[in-house]
Amino acid sequence: MSKLNGKHVVIGLGKTGLSCVRFLKRLECEVAVIDTRSEPPGREELAATFPDVPLLTGALDKYDLTQAQELIVSPGVSIRTKSIAKAQAAGVSVAGDVELFARSVSAPVIAVTGSNGKSTVVSLLGKSLEQAGYDVCVAGNIGLPVLDALSCCENVDVWVLELSSFQLETTHSLRAKVAVNLNVSEDHMDRYDSLDDYAMAKQRIFDGCESAVYWLEDLRTKPVQPLNNLNPYGGNEALHGRFYTKTQQGEETVFDGAKPVVSASELRIKGSHNLLNVAVTLTALVEFGLDYKLALPAVKSFPGLPHRCQWVADVDGVHWYNDSKGTNVGSAIAAIEGLALGKKAQLIWLAGGEGKDADFSPLTQAVSANVSLAVLFGRDAEKLSQSINGSVKTVQVDTLEQAVDVAREHAASDDIVLLSPACASFDQFKDFVDRGNQFMQLVKGAS
Repeated sequence: MSKLNGKHVVIGLGKTGLSCVRFLKRLECEVAVIDTRSEPPGREELAATFPDVPLLTGALDKYDLTQAQELIVSPGVSIRTKSIAKAQAAGVSVAGDVELFARSVSAPVIAVTGSNGKSTVVSLLGKSLEQAGYDVCVAGNIGLPVLDALSCCENVDVWVLELSSFQLETTHSLRAKVAVNLNVSEDHMDRYDSLDDYAMAKQRIFDGCESAVYWLEDLRTKPVQPLNNLNPYGGNEALHGRFYTKTQQGEETVFDGAKPVVSASELRIKGSHNLLNVAVTLTALVEFGLDYKLALPAVKSFPGLPHRCQWVADVDGVHWYNDSKGTNVGSAIAAIEGLALGKKAQLIWLAGGEGKDADFSPLTQAVSANVSLAVLFGRDAEKLSQSINGSVKTVQVDTLEQAVDVAREHAASDDIVLLSPACASFDQFKDFVDRGNQFMQLVKGAS
Protein backbone atom coordinates (compact mmCIF):
# COMPACT_ATOMS: atom_id res chain seq x y z
CA MET A 1 0.00 0.00 0.00
CA SER A 2 2.98 2.32 0.45
CA LYS A 3 3.20 2.40 -3.34
CA LEU A 4 -0.03 4.43 -3.35
CA ASN A 5 0.39 6.70 -0.33
CA GLY A 6 0.61 10.36 -1.33
CA LYS A 7 0.73 9.53 -5.02
CA HIS A 8 -1.36 10.42 -8.02
CA VAL A 9 -2.90 7.05 -8.81
CA VAL A 10 -3.90 6.50 -12.43
CA ILE A 11 -6.67 3.90 -12.59
CA GLY A 12 -6.84 2.23 -15.99
CA LEU A 13 -3.87 2.20 -18.35
CA GLY A 14 -4.43 2.11 -22.12
CA LYS A 15 -4.11 5.18 -24.33
CA THR A 16 -5.75 7.61 -21.91
CA GLY A 17 -3.96 6.27 -18.84
CA LEU A 18 -0.58 6.57 -20.54
CA SER A 19 -1.36 10.17 -21.53
CA CYS A 20 -2.15 10.90 -17.86
CA VAL A 21 1.13 9.34 -16.71
CA ARG A 22 3.12 11.37 -19.26
CA PHE A 23 1.40 14.58 -18.16
CA LEU A 24 1.84 13.97 -14.43
CA LYS A 25 5.50 13.01 -14.82
CA ARG A 26 6.14 16.23 -16.72
CA LEU A 27 4.84 17.97 -13.60
CA GLU A 28 7.25 15.81 -11.53
CA CYS A 29 4.40 14.13 -9.66
CA GLU A 30 4.73 10.82 -7.86
CA VAL A 31 2.65 8.40 -9.91
CA ALA A 32 1.37 4.83 -9.63
CA VAL A 33 -0.93 2.93 -11.99
CA ILE A 34 -3.61 0.33 -11.23
CA ASP A 35 -5.34 -1.76 -13.90
CA THR A 36 -7.76 -4.61 -13.31
CA ARG A 37 -6.37 -6.46 -16.34
CA SER A 38 -3.28 -8.64 -15.91
CA GLU A 39 -1.90 -7.51 -19.27
CA PRO A 40 -3.31 -4.03 -19.90
CA PRO A 41 -2.62 -2.27 -23.20
CA GLY A 42 0.33 0.09 -22.81
CA ARG A 43 2.12 -2.06 -20.22
CA GLU A 44 5.34 -2.38 -22.25
CA GLU A 45 5.42 1.33 -23.12
CA LEU A 46 4.90 2.27 -19.48
CA ALA A 47 7.75 0.01 -18.35
CA ALA A 48 10.10 1.29 -21.04
CA THR A 49 9.33 4.99 -20.67
CA PHE A 50 8.62 5.26 -16.93
CA PRO A 51 10.38 2.37 -15.17
CA ASP A 52 9.94 4.17 -11.82
CA VAL A 53 6.12 4.12 -12.10
CA PRO A 54 4.72 0.99 -10.45
CA LEU A 55 1.95 -0.89 -12.25
CA LEU A 56 -0.37 -2.83 -9.96
CA THR A 57 -2.91 -5.23 -11.44
CA GLY A 58 -6.00 -7.00 -10.22
CA ALA A 59 -9.35 -6.04 -8.73
CA LEU A 60 -9.54 -2.51 -7.33
CA ASP A 61 -10.90 -3.73 -4.01
CA LYS A 62 -7.46 -5.25 -3.34
CA TYR A 63 -6.12 -1.74 -2.85
CA ASP A 64 -6.66 0.96 -0.23
CA LEU A 65 -7.03 4.16 -2.23
CA THR A 66 -7.85 6.37 0.74
CA GLN A 67 -4.22 7.52 1.23
CA ALA A 68 -3.65 8.60 -2.38
CA GLN A 69 -3.17 12.27 -3.14
CA GLU A 70 -5.52 12.09 -6.15
CA LEU A 71 -7.15 9.40 -8.26
CA ILE A 72 -6.98 9.91 -12.03
CA VAL A 73 -9.71 7.63 -13.31
CA SER A 74 -9.84 6.53 -16.95
CA PRO A 75 -13.24 6.83 -18.69
CA GLY A 76 -13.67 3.06 -18.86
CA VAL A 77 -13.72 2.78 -15.05
CA SER A 78 -16.83 3.79 -13.12
CA ILE A 79 -16.25 6.23 -10.26
CA ARG A 80 -19.05 4.38 -8.45
CA THR A 81 -16.71 1.43 -7.99
CA LYS A 82 -16.70 0.69 -4.25
CA SER A 83 -13.01 1.39 -3.60
CA ILE A 84 -13.10 4.67 -5.57
CA ALA A 85 -16.27 5.81 -3.79
CA LYS A 86 -14.64 4.96 -0.44
CA ALA A 87 -11.60 7.09 -1.32
CA GLN A 88 -13.85 9.99 -2.32
CA ALA A 89 -15.68 9.72 1.00
CA ALA A 90 -12.30 9.93 2.73
CA GLY A 91 -11.58 13.21 0.97
CA VAL A 92 -9.41 11.99 -1.91
CA SER A 93 -9.82 14.07 -5.06
CA VAL A 94 -11.05 12.19 -8.12
CA ALA A 95 -10.28 13.57 -11.58
CA GLY A 96 -9.89 12.47 -15.19
CA ASP A 97 -7.71 13.48 -18.10
CA VAL A 98 -10.12 16.26 -19.14
CA GLU A 99 -9.98 17.72 -15.64
CA LEU A 100 -6.16 17.80 -15.75
CA PHE A 101 -6.43 19.46 -19.16
CA ALA A 102 -8.95 22.04 -17.94
CA ARG A 103 -6.63 23.08 -15.10
CA SER A 104 -3.82 23.71 -17.58
CA VAL A 105 -5.26 25.69 -20.53
CA SER A 106 -6.11 29.35 -20.98
CA ALA A 107 -7.32 29.37 -24.61
CA PRO A 108 -11.10 29.17 -25.09
CA VAL A 109 -12.78 25.78 -25.32
CA ILE A 110 -15.78 24.67 -27.36
CA ALA A 111 -16.97 21.45 -25.72
CA VAL A 112 -19.43 19.02 -27.30
CA THR A 113 -21.26 16.05 -25.80
CA GLY A 114 -24.29 13.99 -26.80
CA SER A 115 -25.21 10.39 -27.42
CA ASN A 116 -24.79 10.77 -31.19
CA GLY A 117 -23.15 13.11 -33.67
CA LYS A 118 -20.31 14.36 -31.44
CA SER A 119 -17.45 13.44 -33.76
CA THR A 120 -19.12 14.92 -36.83
CA VAL A 121 -19.92 18.19 -35.03
CA VAL A 122 -16.46 18.69 -33.50
CA SER A 123 -14.91 17.93 -36.90
CA LEU A 124 -17.20 20.45 -38.59
CA LEU A 125 -16.31 23.02 -35.93
CA GLY A 126 -12.59 22.36 -36.35
CA LYS A 127 -12.69 22.70 -40.15
CA SER A 128 -14.90 25.80 -39.92
CA LEU A 129 -12.61 27.58 -37.48
CA GLU A 130 -9.56 26.67 -39.58
CA GLN A 131 -11.35 28.10 -42.62
CA ALA A 132 -11.79 31.34 -40.65
CA GLY A 133 -8.08 31.52 -39.81
CA TYR A 134 -7.94 30.11 -36.28
CA ASP A 135 -5.28 27.72 -35.03
CA VAL A 136 -7.50 24.88 -33.80
CA CYS A 137 -6.92 21.61 -32.00
CA VAL A 138 -9.69 18.99 -32.03
CA ALA A 139 -9.22 16.42 -29.27
CA GLY A 140 -10.87 14.27 -26.61
CA ASN A 141 -13.13 11.31 -27.20
CA ILE A 142 -12.61 11.63 -30.97
CA GLY A 143 -9.18 9.98 -30.75
CA LEU A 144 -6.40 12.35 -29.64
CA PRO A 145 -6.28 12.32 -25.82
CA VAL A 146 -6.52 15.87 -24.51
CA LEU A 147 -3.29 15.64 -22.51
CA ASP A 148 -1.33 14.41 -25.51
CA ALA A 149 -2.86 17.32 -27.45
CA LEU A 150 -1.42 19.72 -24.87
CA SER A 151 2.08 18.50 -25.59
CA CYS A 152 1.85 18.37 -29.41
CA CYS A 153 -0.38 21.36 -30.24
CA GLU A 154 1.28 24.76 -29.77
CA ASN A 155 -0.16 28.28 -30.05
CA VAL A 156 -3.74 27.02 -30.05
CA ASP A 157 -6.36 29.75 -30.49
CA VAL A 158 -9.31 27.51 -29.64
CA TRP A 159 -9.74 23.95 -28.39
CA VAL A 160 -12.63 21.88 -29.72
CA LEU A 161 -13.31 18.90 -27.46
CA GLU A 162 -15.52 15.86 -27.91
CA LEU A 163 -16.51 14.70 -24.43
CA SER A 164 -18.27 11.53 -23.34
CA SER A 165 -20.45 11.21 -20.27
CA PHE A 166 -17.69 9.09 -18.71
CA GLN A 167 -15.17 11.90 -19.15
CA LEU A 168 -17.59 14.50 -17.80
CA GLU A 169 -18.10 12.49 -14.59
CA THR A 170 -14.53 13.35 -13.53
CA THR A 171 -14.41 16.92 -14.89
CA HIS A 172 -14.95 19.87 -12.52
CA SER A 173 -13.03 22.87 -13.92
CA LEU A 174 -13.80 23.03 -17.64
CA ARG A 175 -15.65 26.39 -17.89
CA ALA A 176 -16.17 26.12 -21.65
CA LYS A 177 -16.70 29.25 -23.71
CA VAL A 178 -19.36 27.32 -25.64
CA ALA A 179 -20.84 24.07 -24.27
CA VAL A 180 -22.99 21.93 -26.58
CA ASN A 181 -25.31 19.02 -25.69
CA LEU A 182 -26.56 17.44 -28.90
CA ASN A 183 -28.97 14.73 -27.79
CA VAL A 184 -29.59 12.08 -25.14
CA SER A 185 -30.72 8.59 -26.04
CA GLU A 186 -30.19 5.24 -24.36
CA ASP A 187 -26.52 4.26 -24.25
CA HIS A 188 -24.27 2.70 -21.64
CA MET A 189 -27.24 1.49 -19.64
CA ASP A 190 -24.91 -1.15 -18.24
CA ARG A 191 -23.13 1.73 -16.46
CA TYR A 192 -26.00 4.04 -15.47
CA ASP A 193 -29.06 3.46 -13.30
CA SER A 194 -31.46 5.08 -15.76
CA LEU A 195 -31.69 7.34 -18.80
CA ASP A 196 -32.09 10.33 -16.47
CA ASP A 197 -28.95 9.28 -14.59
CA TYR A 198 -27.06 9.17 -17.90
CA ALA A 199 -28.52 12.55 -18.94
CA MET A 200 -27.35 14.18 -15.71
CA ALA A 201 -23.77 13.05 -16.40
CA LYS A 202 -23.92 14.96 -19.68
CA GLN A 203 -25.32 18.04 -17.92
CA ARG A 204 -21.88 18.57 -16.35
CA ILE A 205 -20.68 20.05 -19.64
CA PHE A 206 -22.63 23.22 -18.81
CA ASP A 207 -20.94 23.83 -15.45
CA GLY A 208 -19.49 27.34 -15.54
CA CYS A 209 -19.88 27.73 -19.31
CA GLU A 210 -20.31 31.12 -20.98
CA SER A 211 -22.84 29.93 -23.58
CA ALA A 212 -25.01 26.80 -23.55
CA VAL A 213 -26.23 25.26 -26.81
CA TYR A 214 -28.91 22.58 -26.70
CA TRP A 215 -31.40 20.81 -29.00
CA LEU A 216 -34.86 22.28 -28.72
CA GLU A 217 -36.46 18.90 -29.48
CA ASP A 218 -34.75 17.02 -26.64
CA LEU A 219 -35.52 18.43 -23.18
CA ARG A 220 -32.78 16.31 -21.59
CA THR A 221 -30.19 18.42 -23.43
CA LYS A 222 -31.41 21.70 -21.92
CA PRO A 223 -29.35 22.92 -18.94
CA VAL A 224 -31.00 22.18 -15.62
CA GLN A 225 -28.90 24.78 -13.82
CA PRO A 226 -29.71 28.49 -14.19
CA LEU A 227 -27.61 30.02 -16.97
CA ASN A 228 -27.87 33.43 -18.58
CA ASN A 229 -26.94 32.51 -22.15
CA LEU A 230 -29.16 29.72 -23.53
CA ASN A 231 -29.10 29.01 -27.25
CA PRO A 232 -31.40 26.32 -28.65
CA TYR A 233 -31.11 24.98 -32.17
CA GLY A 234 -33.49 22.91 -34.27
CA GLY A 235 -37.25 22.85 -33.85
CA ASN A 236 -39.92 23.58 -36.43
CA GLU A 237 -41.36 26.59 -38.22
CA ALA A 238 -43.63 27.40 -35.29
CA LEU A 239 -40.96 27.13 -32.58
CA HIS A 240 -37.28 26.98 -33.37
CA GLY A 241 -33.82 28.22 -32.49
CA ARG A 242 -31.96 30.65 -34.69
CA PHE A 243 -30.64 27.77 -36.83
CA TYR A 244 -33.01 24.93 -37.71
CA THR A 245 -34.03 22.78 -40.67
CA LYS A 246 -37.13 22.73 -42.84
CA THR A 247 -38.07 21.68 -46.35
CA GLN A 248 -37.99 24.34 -49.04
CA GLN A 249 -38.90 23.55 -52.64
CA GLY A 250 -38.76 19.85 -51.86
CA GLU A 251 -35.30 19.96 -50.32
CA GLU A 252 -34.29 19.96 -46.68
CA THR A 253 -32.48 23.20 -45.86
CA VAL A 254 -30.75 24.82 -42.88
CA PHE A 255 -32.27 28.21 -42.07
CA ASP A 256 -31.02 31.22 -40.13
CA GLY A 257 -34.35 32.57 -38.92
CA ALA A 258 -36.32 33.14 -42.13
CA LYS A 259 -33.24 33.04 -44.37
CA PRO A 260 -32.07 29.82 -46.08
CA VAL A 261 -28.37 29.15 -45.47
CA VAL A 262 -27.43 25.82 -47.02
CA SER A 263 -29.45 23.01 -48.62
CA ALA A 264 -28.92 19.27 -48.54
CA SER A 265 -27.70 19.18 -52.16
CA GLU A 266 -24.91 21.64 -51.32
CA LEU A 267 -23.47 19.32 -48.66
CA ARG A 268 -21.26 16.27 -49.15
CA ILE A 269 -22.57 14.69 -45.94
CA LYS A 270 -25.98 13.07 -46.34
CA GLY A 271 -29.00 12.46 -44.15
CA SER A 272 -31.42 14.71 -42.27
CA HIS A 273 -29.42 14.23 -39.06
CA ASN A 274 -26.42 15.83 -40.76
CA LEU A 275 -28.48 18.91 -41.66
CA LEU A 276 -29.16 19.20 -37.94
CA ASN A 277 -25.43 18.76 -37.27
CA VAL A 278 -24.80 21.74 -39.53
CA ALA A 279 -27.43 23.78 -37.67
CA VAL A 280 -25.79 23.15 -34.31
CA THR A 281 -22.34 23.84 -35.75
CA LEU A 282 -23.46 27.26 -36.98
CA THR A 283 -25.10 27.98 -33.62
CA ALA A 284 -21.87 27.19 -31.75
CA LEU A 285 -19.75 29.23 -34.17
CA VAL A 286 -21.98 32.29 -33.70
CA GLU A 287 -21.78 31.89 -29.92
CA PHE A 288 -18.01 31.67 -30.21
CA GLY A 289 -18.10 35.04 -31.99
CA LEU A 290 -17.56 34.01 -35.61
CA ASP A 291 -19.41 35.26 -38.68
CA TYR A 292 -20.75 31.90 -39.77
CA LYS A 293 -20.63 32.86 -43.45
CA LEU A 294 -16.85 32.49 -43.22
CA ALA A 295 -17.33 28.85 -42.31
CA LEU A 296 -19.75 27.83 -45.06
CA PRO A 297 -17.09 26.74 -47.60
CA ALA A 298 -15.67 24.31 -45.03
CA VAL A 299 -19.14 23.08 -44.06
CA LYS A 300 -20.15 22.45 -47.67
CA SER A 301 -16.94 20.59 -48.53
CA PHE A 302 -16.80 18.44 -45.39
CA PRO A 303 -16.83 14.79 -46.58
CA GLY A 304 -17.99 13.19 -43.36
CA LEU A 305 -16.15 10.76 -41.11
CA PRO A 306 -15.35 7.10 -41.59
CA HIS A 307 -17.96 4.66 -40.22
CA ARG A 308 -20.58 7.40 -39.79
CA CYS A 309 -23.20 7.03 -42.53
CA GLN A 310 -20.25 6.63 -44.87
CA TRP A 311 -21.02 5.77 -48.48
CA VAL A 312 -19.14 2.58 -49.31
CA ALA A 313 -19.98 1.61 -52.88
CA ASP A 314 -22.68 1.21 -55.49
CA VAL A 315 -22.81 -2.45 -56.51
CA ASP A 316 -25.22 -3.39 -59.30
CA GLY A 317 -27.14 -0.21 -58.57
CA VAL A 318 -27.43 -0.93 -54.82
CA HIS A 319 -26.16 1.82 -52.49
CA TRP A 320 -24.20 0.51 -49.48
CA TYR A 321 -23.60 2.66 -46.36
CA ASN A 322 -21.35 2.01 -43.36
CA ASP A 323 -22.60 3.44 -40.07
CA SER A 324 -20.64 1.08 -37.81
CA LYS A 325 -20.25 3.96 -35.33
CA GLY A 326 -24.01 3.70 -34.78
CA THR A 327 -23.52 1.82 -31.53
CA ASN A 328 -26.78 2.82 -29.81
CA VAL A 329 -30.48 3.07 -30.54
CA GLY A 330 -30.55 6.82 -31.12
CA SER A 331 -27.75 6.75 -33.68
CA ALA A 332 -29.39 3.90 -35.59
CA ILE A 333 -32.71 5.78 -35.69
CA ALA A 334 -30.94 8.91 -37.00
CA ALA A 335 -29.18 6.94 -39.73
CA ILE A 336 -32.32 5.06 -40.79
CA GLU A 337 -34.49 8.17 -40.93
CA GLY A 338 -31.73 10.27 -42.48
CA LEU A 339 -31.01 7.93 -45.38
CA ALA A 340 -34.66 7.02 -45.96
CA LEU A 341 -35.75 10.65 -46.20
CA GLY A 342 -37.34 11.29 -49.58
CA LYS A 343 -36.23 7.91 -50.96
CA LYS A 344 -38.70 5.74 -52.85
CA ALA A 345 -36.45 2.66 -52.95
CA GLN A 346 -36.23 0.04 -50.23
CA LEU A 347 -33.90 0.34 -47.24
CA ILE A 348 -32.36 -2.87 -45.91
CA TRP A 349 -31.02 -2.48 -42.37
CA LEU A 350 -28.19 -4.55 -40.87
CA ALA A 351 -27.93 -4.48 -37.08
CA GLY A 352 -26.77 -6.39 -34.01
CA GLY A 353 -23.94 -6.96 -31.55
CA GLU A 354 -23.70 -6.18 -27.83
CA GLY A 355 -26.75 -4.15 -26.84
CA LYS A 356 -25.31 -2.70 -23.59
CA ASP A 357 -28.62 -3.46 -21.81
CA ALA A 358 -30.41 -0.89 -23.97
CA ASP A 359 -34.15 -0.80 -24.58
CA PHE A 360 -34.52 -1.44 -28.33
CA SER A 361 -38.25 -0.64 -28.47
CA PRO A 362 -37.77 3.00 -29.65
CA LEU A 363 -36.45 1.55 -32.92
CA THR A 364 -39.84 0.12 -33.81
CA GLN A 365 -41.39 3.27 -35.25
CA ALA A 366 -38.38 4.24 -37.38
CA VAL A 367 -37.97 0.66 -38.63
CA SER A 368 -41.65 0.14 -39.47
CA ALA A 369 -41.83 3.46 -41.33
CA ASN A 370 -38.59 3.19 -43.30
CA VAL A 371 -37.12 -0.32 -43.42
CA SER A 372 -38.20 -3.05 -45.83
CA LEU A 373 -35.97 -5.80 -44.38
CA ALA A 374 -34.03 -6.06 -41.11
CA VAL A 375 -31.07 -8.46 -41.12
CA LEU A 376 -29.96 -9.07 -37.54
CA PHE A 377 -26.71 -10.68 -36.39
CA GLY A 378 -24.49 -11.06 -33.34
CA ARG A 379 -25.06 -11.68 -29.65
CA ASP A 380 -28.23 -9.62 -29.17
CA ALA A 381 -29.86 -10.36 -32.53
CA GLU A 382 -32.70 -12.23 -30.84
CA LYS A 383 -33.36 -9.38 -28.41
CA LEU A 384 -33.43 -6.93 -31.32
CA SER A 385 -35.77 -9.20 -33.23
CA GLN A 386 -38.18 -9.45 -30.31
CA SER A 387 -38.19 -5.65 -29.89
CA ILE A 388 -39.16 -4.93 -33.50
CA ASN A 389 -41.29 -8.05 -33.86
CA GLY A 390 -44.00 -7.64 -36.46
CA SER A 391 -42.97 -4.16 -37.59
CA VAL A 392 -40.87 -5.38 -40.53
CA LYS A 393 -39.75 -8.55 -42.26
CA THR A 394 -36.75 -9.90 -40.30
CA VAL A 395 -33.96 -12.37 -41.05
CA GLN A 396 -31.69 -13.51 -38.23
CA VAL A 397 -28.14 -14.78 -38.88
CA ASP A 398 -24.98 -15.35 -36.86
CA THR A 399 -22.35 -13.14 -38.51
CA LEU A 400 -21.95 -9.87 -40.39
CA GLU A 401 -20.73 -11.78 -43.44
CA GLN A 402 -23.98 -13.75 -43.50
CA ALA A 403 -25.95 -10.52 -43.05
CA VAL A 404 -24.25 -8.97 -46.08
CA ASP A 405 -25.03 -12.08 -48.14
CA VAL A 406 -28.72 -11.90 -47.18
CA ALA A 407 -28.86 -8.19 -48.01
CA ARG A 408 -27.21 -8.80 -51.37
CA GLU A 409 -29.79 -11.49 -52.21
CA HIS A 410 -32.75 -9.21 -51.42
CA ALA A 411 -31.52 -5.81 -52.70
CA ALA A 412 -32.57 -4.47 -56.09
CA SER A 413 -31.23 -1.54 -58.11
CA ASP A 414 -31.54 1.83 -56.28
CA ASP A 415 -32.09 0.12 -52.91
CA ILE A 416 -30.05 1.19 -49.87
CA VAL A 417 -28.26 -1.25 -47.57
CA LEU A 418 -27.33 0.36 -44.25
CA LEU A 419 -25.13 -1.10 -41.53
CA SER A 420 -26.15 0.78 -38.40
CA PRO A 421 -25.89 -1.83 -35.63
CA ALA A 422 -27.50 -0.05 -32.63
CA CYS A 423 -25.04 -2.16 -30.61
CA ALA A 424 -21.42 -2.29 -29.54
CA SER A 425 -19.08 -4.46 -31.58
CA PHE A 426 -17.14 -6.40 -28.97
CA ASP A 427 -18.97 -9.70 -29.35
CA GLN A 428 -17.33 -10.35 -32.73
CA PHE A 429 -14.95 -7.47 -33.50
CA LYS A 430 -12.08 -5.51 -32.01
CA ASP A 431 -14.11 -2.27 -32.12
CA PHE A 432 -16.52 -0.36 -34.35
CA VAL A 433 -13.67 0.51 -36.74
CA ASP A 434 -12.83 -3.16 -37.23
CA ARG A 435 -16.52 -3.93 -37.79
CA GLY A 436 -16.87 -1.13 -40.33
CA ASN A 437 -13.71 -2.08 -42.17
CA GLN A 438 -14.80 -5.71 -42.43
CA PHE A 439 -18.19 -4.58 -43.71
CA MET A 440 -16.59 -2.43 -46.41
CA GLN A 441 -14.31 -5.29 -47.45
CA LEU A 442 -17.31 -7.62 -47.76
CA VAL A 443 -19.19 -5.06 -49.87
CA LYS A 444 -16.30 -4.12 -52.11
CA GLY A 445 -15.33 -7.74 -52.57
CA ALA A 446 -18.46 -8.11 -54.66
CA SER A 447 -18.05 -4.88 -56.63
